[in-house]
Amino acid sequence: MQQLILDLLPDQTPALSHFLPGDNVELLAALENWLNQPVQAYPGNLFVIWGPTGCGKSFLSQCLVSAGFSPLPLAEMLLSPPAKGWALEDVQKLNANGQQDLFRHLVRLAHAGERLLVTMDLPPDAQTVLREDVRTRLGAGHIYRLEPLDEAAQRQLLAQRAAHRGWELTPEVLDYLYQRAPRDLSSLAGLIQRLDELSLEQKRRITLPLLRAALAESFVTPAVTTD
Repeated sequence: MQQLILDLLPDQTPALSHFLPGDNVELLAALENWLNQPVQAYPGNLFVIWGPTGCGKSFLSQCLVSAGFSPLPLAEMLLSPPAKGWALEDVQKLNANGQQDLFRHLVRLAHAGERLLVTMDLPPDAQTVLREDVRTRLGAGHIYRLEPLDEAAQRQLLAQRAAHRGWELTPEVLDYLYQRAPRDLSSLAGLIQRLDELSLEQKRRITLPLLRAALAESFVTPAVTTD
């Protein structure tokens, strides 16, 4: 029977102070300014972040939720004012009903003193799956691209996350990880978490054999090596 895991060192609560900006200094400054100043009239109360999968959009959204934002309940139209604002992730995945609900919320946002942050994979003017009226209204807000971290910044972030969990992510393990794992940050962070769990379950240090086990579980086939 596997040892039950007591998550004594969970991931840090998402917060903008934990966000490693990399090439996103301008975005981070704009987001902090948007949050710290009084709520603007529409479209100034709308903030759009776009970028590829795994670049950190969800983390930024979670940072705002941790700070008092509420996930936008699309199907509800009579809403009590949120504590800080609303957050909605992956707008491009909305079906027809979801887009209709979002359009009504965007119309309401034009008359409400509330903030809304949304994330998507492409900028509004490049979206082909969104209705024109939704795309146009989203395109009126503050729009910023979230640039993925380069490998050096990713390694720094992963090492920090491992240190928070109480162990050292050695250069040897990081090198092996980058040779065989997907390079998007969400996949890498998930592997770090699984390494931590395997280490607790099996009472083993974080080593290459343990990393190989985590990679195999993630359906990534390690290359044959002789070490």
